[in-house]
Parts: sequence; C-alpha cells; structure tokens
Amino acid sequence: MFAIGLKEFKVLFKSIRSILIVFIIIGISTGTAKILSQFSNQFDSLGLNENAYVGGLMVLLFIAAPLFITSLAHNAVNQEVYSRTVRFLVTKTSRSSILLGKFLGNFLFWVVCLTISFILIMPFSNAFYFLELIQSIIFISYFLGFSLLLSTIISSPSITMFLGITISIILPIIGMISIGTTNVFIQIVSYITPYYYFTNDQTDFTYIVVIFPVIFLLISIITLRKRDL
Repeated sequence: MFAIGLKEFKVLFKSIRSILIVFIIIGISTGTAKILSQFSNQFDSLGLNENAYVGGLMVLLFIAAPLFITSLAHNAVNQEVYSRTVRFLVTKTSRSSILLGKFLGNFLFWVVCLTISFILIMPFSNAFYFLELIQSIIFISYFLGFSLLLSTIISSPSITMFLGITISIILPIIGMISIGTTNVFIQIVSYITPYYYFTNDQTDFTYIVVIFPVIFLLISIITLRKRDL
C-alpha cells in the first residue's frame, strides 16, 4: 500500500498538469494574501478577522478544487485496469491495498500542496492557519474519494474524465444555490455535498465531511474486490 502510495505521489509531482495546478493554487493564494496585507489597518478598523488572508485560497478551493482533483484522479484506478497493469499489481498485493495506496498518494500530494500554500501566506498574515488547513484537507478528501469511486466503478478513463468535469462543475453550483434556496430537492442534494457543511454556521459541521470519503473508499474497495480484472 505504501509503495503504491509513494509511487503515485511521485508520479503526480512529475506531471505537467499537476505542476500547473500547484502553481495556480500557490499563485492565487499568495497573490491574494499580498494584496490584502496592504489593507491590514482597514481590516483592524472594520473588525475583520485575520482569516481574510486565506480568503483567496479558500474561495479557490471551494470553486476549483473539485475540477483540479477530478482532472488528476479520475483515472487513478481504471487506467491501471485499462492498461492491464493491475493484473501485475494484484500478484504483489491485495486489491484493497492498491486502492488505499492510490488514495494515500493523491491525498499526500494535496496535503503537501495545501501546506505549502498556507506556509507562503505566513509572511503576509504573520500567522499559520492550522484550522483552515485541516478544513481544506477535509474538503479535498471528499472529492478525492469520490473521484476514486468513479474510477473504480467506471472502466473507461474518458468517461470518468467527462463525468468528473461535469460533476465538479455542478456540485459547486448546487452548493452555492442551496445556501439561499427553499427548493426541497436542491436542499436534499446539498446534504451529500461538502458545501452544506462548510457553509453552516457551526464550524464543527465541517468535520462531518470526513465520513463521505470513508464511505466512498469502502464502496470502492467492495466494488474492486468483486470486479473481474
């Protein structure tokens, strides 16, 4: 599991697409923090929280993280099946270890990216936002688990790419609309998205989201075990 995770981690950091996404996240987060640091006195006079410095990064994650994650992880499993390399892997380790290794590698990649982004904000904010970092990691884990689930259930990488992009666009829209709508259907759907919990006044609600990637992983493991490779 750890060997697969380490390999996945290294592959992601060698990918041009991954590097581009990292630069976008770091560039926007540090750029926003730099601009906001010029208005620190105004923040104090208005009584605004120092968390405003991570505003750019958090907004970027809420809107674009689903697209970033699905574009990188949509074929994590089915590409191995499609190329038949998974047959070699199952002779060395269990199917659940393969899946958990894939998740671990992708998860560590995003943890490193987010940690670097929060560290680079420190010179402007004079603080490290540990709580916001944890919440960001929880947020991305939802879409990572979901992407791996799609990649396990659907055998075609091109289809998971299409579905991943579509869902990553629809979910943020539903999440934002659900904040002020009275539509029962949208409100029900919002309960299975992280946006409902992250926009709730109770901060503790954000930790409920941890349940979803666990469920996604369990379903993926069960599916992969029953699947004919």
